[in-house]
Amino acid sequence: MKFRRILCVLAVFLCFAVSFAALGHADFGDIGGDSDFGDSWDSGDSWDSGDSDWDWGSDDDDYDGGGIVIPFGSGGGSGGGSGFSDTTTQGFGVVFLIILVVLAFLFIRAILRKSNKPAHKPVVAPGATPTDQSTLRPMQDYLQIDPDFDSAAFQEKLSNLYVQFQNAWQEKDLEPLRPYLTDAFYAQCDRQLENNYRKQNQTNRIERIAVLGVELMGWKQQSGKDVVVAQLRTRIVDYVVNDASGAIVRGSNTAEKFMHYEWVLERTTGVTTGSSTGTTVNYCPNCGAPIDLNHSAKCPYCDSILTTDTFDWAVTNIKGLSQRTSG
Repeated sequence: MKFRRILCVLAVFLCFAVSFAALGHADFGDIGGDSDFGDSWDSGDSWDSGDSDWDWGSDDDDYDGGGIVIPFGSGGGSGGGSGFSDTTTQGFGVVFLIILVVLAFLFIRAILRKSNKPAHKPVVAPGATPTDQSTLRPMQDYLQIDPDFDSAAFQEKLSNLYVQFQNAWQEKDLEPLRPYLTDAFYAQCDRQLENNYRKQNQTNRIERIAVLGVELMGWKQQSGKDVVVAQLRTRIVDYVVNDASGAIVRGSNTAEKFMHYEWVLERTTGVTTGSSTGTTVNYCPNCGAPIDLNHSAKCPYCDSILTTDTFDWAVTNIKGLSQRTSG
């Protein structure tokens, strides 16, 4: 019974120690977190740690008949032959141990099944819900209203923006990003920087940035805006340091985090892609001065903050669909 109780205790321990999420923190907009989340995705690395079959011993551990003897009876009295012999007793002892092992195996398997997760896979919280694909139209259809729209160039733009966003987040200065964020989203991210990093005298460092893929999921029109939904898959090293000491207070400067995001961008319906330049020049609606929206969303003459999505695509929301930490 003691042997069986030990196995039960070990089974409970295994249930609680199924997995530990790797340390990490948050990249731009505090999208990530200290723990992995969301469904797994193919990043080129396998998150499956291997078979989960239980190994109850090796060939070297086979019983040889000379091990533990659990008596089921004793030899008969003088002149009697009704008791079990030593060989018979050892045989029943082996059978009894095998039964205990089988029962323990079934008990552990039942506990692990109740966890709804294989023992070798991390138990993670769900990520954000992506936009319903049925509400979007194919990007090919967008050419009907904007013949100069180039999906490949747009994907490259988002890839470059991702790197710029991470660098600005690390510098704790989002002003260079004003042309690329709606006013509401800019204000939200800047509040997070102020409360979580500037006031705390901490810096969220993001290193070894790599954009692994950008996919345009589709587009729609709503509330006078053209809306494009994209998904980005990236890899980063992400941790937080104390500004005074440089010590790491959260995360890891070696572990890689594989991120899967949904980006939502919008611009005013009727605005089309400029076919001749990578610089968008418009005029301030307040003072009429020419402005370069690729460099600032603030008029250099009257300091008016411009609504960037009136002139070009601006990010209005970023969701974290999943995060996996490796290493």
